[in-house]
Amino acid sequence: MKRLLIVAAAVASIGSQGLAPSAYAGLGAATSNNKGITYDAWCREEGNNCTISFANGKIIVNETDSVDYEDITYITKNSQFHKSRGWNGEYTYIFGIEYLESDASDVEFAEIIFSHTNTAEKFWRDLRRACRKCKEVDATQVEIYLKQ
Repeated sequence: MKRLLIVAAAVASIGSQGLAPSAYAGLGAATSNNKGITYDAWCREEGNNCTISFANGKIIVNETDSVDYEDITYITKNSQFHKSRGWNGEYTYIFGIEYLESDASDVEFAEIIFSHTNTAEKFWRDLRRACRKCKEVDATQVEIYLKQ
């Protein structure tokens, strides 16, 4: 009988000490720290400096112009090799963003350009996250299907 009481006390002790995993919301240590990143880029053409940020459900250009994520209809990623730049040449990365204007009748297209590979890859990751309704077609193109 004493053994049974000791086993019962041990089981109760383990349960009360929280050795069983608790359920918490979120992904804890795996959560990304990149909230509020601002990218230095070129807008529309090389040399036309601009800043791009992702915040509050919007893509924001130069802290003034913005588009809601849900208004993005299509995104693309292309690269262009420039043999004449540097010793071995250089790539530029061109991201296309098609979106609906605020009155939802006109479709507009914007181009964001980077020359730094790692920055371009991070931007592409954030752009795909922003376009939650988009479906990947291949590695460089994503489309969205709108209900009519």
